[in-house]
Amino acid sequence: MARPTKFVEFKFCKTCHKELNYKNFRIVKPLTKGPNKGKLVAWTDIKGGKRFGKCKDCEVNRARDRYLDNPIPQMLSNSRIRAKKKGIPHNIDSSYLEKIWPKDNKCPVLGNKFEMGYKNGKSKNLSPSLDRIIPKKGYVYDNLVIVSDIVNRLKSDATLEDMEKILKFYTKKNNKNNNI
Repeated sequence: MARPTKFVEFKFCKTCHKELNYKNFRIVKPLTKGPNKGKLVAWTDIKGGKRFGKCKDCEVNRARDRYLDNPIPQMLSNSRIRAKKKGIPHNIDSSYLEKIWPKDNKCPVLGNKFEMGYKNGKSKNLSPSLDRIIPKKGYVYDNLVIVSDIVNRLKSDATLEDMEKILKFYTKKNNKNNNI
């Protein structure tokens, strides 16, 4: 005979050991891979939903700390998601990202040291960012460089010709304004 399920409204987080409402814990879905495929590793909330053992805040802190220690796994994961969303090729792995990581830990464009982490949920301007040199080619070998996030955002999906036009336009504007 199966044990009756115990429905819980408040639970202790396994990490911070605070007693929190079930809404502070992430909903868990069945495992999709491995020997425990289809099983749930969770506790049951008051509404019968399955929840993770760590609270959301502790999960965010753990992810942030892992990123600060080594941003490559997160960069790789994000690149796979973007490639799938844009329908572009992706054939790189973490060893390739380690290979192209600047040895001096500086942005090759700006020369500034990378700043790891996030500010208000957004990456910092000087955090490392994976840039596709030719955007349409995708995340493939010899088409990637790691630069500061601000460089990547400024470049966006522009071509070299587009960037040259932008540079010429603003150089001309700047020179005109300086001569006034």
